[in-house]
Amino acid sequence: MTIEEKIKEIEDEIKKTQKNKATEKHIGILKARMSKLEIEEESHKKSSGYGFSVSKSGDATIALVGYPNVGKSSLLNSLTNKKSIVGNFAFTTLTVIPGTLNYNGAQIQILDLPGIIDNAAIGAGRGREIISTIRNVELIVMVTDVDAKGLDRIISELYKSGIVLNKKRKDISFKKTNYGGLKIHKPRKVNINEGDIRDIAKEFRVVNGDIYIREKVDMDDLIDFFKGNIVYIKSFLVVNKIDMPHDEKKLKEKLSKFDNYMEVSATTGHNIENMKAMIYRSLDLVRIYMKNKAGDVDYERPLILSLGSTVRDVCRKISREMIPSFRYAIIIGPSRKIELRVGLDYAVNDEDVITLISKY
Repeated sequence: MTIEEKIKEIEDEIKKTQKNKATEKHIGILKARMSKLEIEEESHKKSSGYGFSVSKSGDATIALVGYPNVGKSSLLNSLTNKKSIVGNFAFTTLTVIPGTLNYNGAQIQILDLPGIIDNAAIGAGRGREIISTIRNVELIVMVTDVDAKGLDRIISELYKSGIVLNKKRKDISFKKTNYGGLKIHKPRKVNINEGDIRDIAKEFRVVNGDIYIREKVDMDDLIDFFKGNIVYIKSFLVVNKIDMPHDEKKLKEKLSKFDNYMEVSATTGHNIENMKAMIYRSLDLVRIYMKNKAGDVDYERPLILSLGSTVRDVCRKISREMIPSFRYAIIIGPSRKIELRVGLDYAVNDEDVITLISKY
């Protein structure tokens, strides 16, 4: 059997296996075996590229991802005033088309990518280039239309390529040794069976070393860890062409498993402003306003940083040369009751006003 045939055989077995507590381990082992085969298959194939030749720009980059002909180019035009070519037929977009959304002082790069098709993970329809580009964005906006076709298949293609949506990386680490077997270190509250951990590890030929699990995990989390090529990216779903005739009840049934989606129309503009707001919120950006020594605050051009950034990141955003001369920062904002004098490692909040004081 070819690797592809082996993968198909395992996929069929997973589909036929009834999911319950008794079959949980069996399904986990099958998923691990399939993941190992996918890695092997990938190593046997030569990539046709390393992503489209588009440079990241602005404060964050998002990708519009979906099947062909769901209106991704029309959405790009509506969000950015970009004049991308659109047409009512598949494969209008043959390469990546970037645009910029200006929102709340942030410049957000939006990439309109060719539609993902089945087997994109192994190269179909320029799939390798598309997915390589997607792996480097901060947010994926899944786009479908009122037919809502193939969403599960798109998510599957992304996962096969090492892209996991709306999950955080688990606190797991591994230290390899040449002998001594596999030693598992985990707190009591982590109730996954050690035998299951060893069986999953064995599928990836991991038999010696120390594995440290510091939080609650499941079989999928362990498989993702051992695969090693996983990136975790936030995502939400947009249903475009909502102005087209459709069966509302049938559409709701197809989307019932998705917690986070909105209905829009690039043609009529319905909900486009709400979509812009959702993009901005999903990126977890913070705006920082700078005050000079004269007391003037530049509210027109905020510095845009990621949630969790520090004063050090503010300095780096302006110029790396500021850090050696940094003395302290004066910070105040809507979330602070008093003005504070802080150091480089102090965390900043949205709409903080900062004055940087240097040694010289």
